Amino acid sequence: MKRILLCLALLLAGSHVGMAQELTLAQAQQQAVAQNRRLKIARHKVDESTYKITDAKSRLYPLVQASALYAYNGVANDLTLPAGALGVIPGNTPVLLPQKELTLFDAKHNLFTGGVLAFQPISQLGKIKDGVRAAQADVELAQTDVSQAEQAIRHGVEQVYFGLLIAQKQQEQAQTTIELTRAKLYDLESALLAGKTDPVNKVGLQADLANQQQQLRQLQNQVEDYTADLNELLGQPAETPLTVSAPADAPLALQPVDTYLTAAQSGNLDVRKADQLSRKASIGVQAARKDYLPMVGALGGYNYQNVISELPANNFFLGLQLSYNLFDFGRRRSAVNQRLSQQQQADENRQYTLEHLQTEVGKAHRKARQAQSLIPIATQAVQYRRDELKLKQDRLAAGLTLKRDVLETQQALQKAEVDLYSAQIGYRLALSELQRLGGQ
Repeated sequence: MKRILLCLALLLAGSHVGMAQELTLAQAQQQAVAQNRRLKIARHKVDESTYKITDAKSRLYPLVQASALYAYNGVANDLTLPAGALGVIPGNTPVLLPQKELTLFDAKHNLFTGGVLAFQPISQLGKIKDGVRAAQADVELAQTDVSQAEQAIRHGVEQVYFGLLIAQKQQEQAQTTIELTRAKLYDLESALLAGKTDPVNKVGLQADLANQQQQLRQLQNQVEDYTADLNELLGQPAETPLTVSAPADAPLALQPVDTYLTAAQSGNLDVRKADQLSRKASIGVQAARKDYLPMVGALGGYNYQNVISELPANNFFLGLQLSYNLFDFGRRRSAVNQRLSQQQQADENRQYTLEHLQTEVGKAHRKARQAQSLIPIATQAVQYRRDELKLKQDRLAAGLTLKRDVLETQQALQKAEVDLYSAQIGYRLALSELQRLGGQ
């Protein structure tokens, strides 16, 4: 009994090995956004840029530094002036200068100095605030990069997903074509035995069969490539088996091109990024012009020392510090011109992005319109082929036709279904591109 249960357990376990992961398009996109490595890198860049804001804001406040020094003086010789070292005042009673030995410096073995220095910038606060604004612009740019990466991944998943679906449909059609050719070969063998056909016809069918098997192999390779690409987008091993299904929801209706142009001008991520780059370049120009201001700051500190006994051990000070670069040989002017050039580039890039966006929206709308026009024709062709197949199946059941004739119609039906499927997916992809251009 135990052996039987063990065998059943092994059989059940083996049945689960190699089971393909079933994915809908929405699930695939959601998993890709959650696990894709490139997207994770983009999110980490947002965190990095956020920390730069804190760094830039810290420069608005005083810089406080503490320092200390300890030294051991190996030779502790006092500095003294002997009596009369400075001379003698003549008179009835000569007076020595100094009159007795004078100690100028008491040498010590242990020397210590320390202090605290604080500096508060004043005139550069405007430039520092520009730096904060530039750091905030970097965060906005990084967030836009994340949105673009998410959008690109969703769109990429959609393209690979539908490509895999079409390849699977084409694979089914190729298998039916091979089955039809084999049926023709079977009928031809009977005709050869009866002497009613030429052997060259058999060679031709065998060549057709070899070509069809080669096409099937190519389609299988294509399915493997699409599966590996989709697994990479999903952030999982390339060998993971996948099962994909066609979307059950109906595609959205195609709107006039002006609707998509209006949405793109206000929501397109490339336009948003171009605007952000233009604003950041403008901040750079303002910051560069502030380099012409003098450097003014408040200074204060506290010192302690035990090196010179005659000087105060504790001391503090307050004051202002002023500095100005009189001659820089064109450095500041060059910096301003560089920032102005960057701003001009950003403005031109923004204008180009808007113009290019109109072209891309028009192209995507044209593709959607063309694919939409193919759908009714392809649908009609599929319906005709289905009607034809139903008639031939009835005739086959009545013994009035051959199985080969049914397979020919079945192959034609599958080709028509592939054409319809391609048109529907092409329409969906064009609509998706229009939505992507609109920032959705």
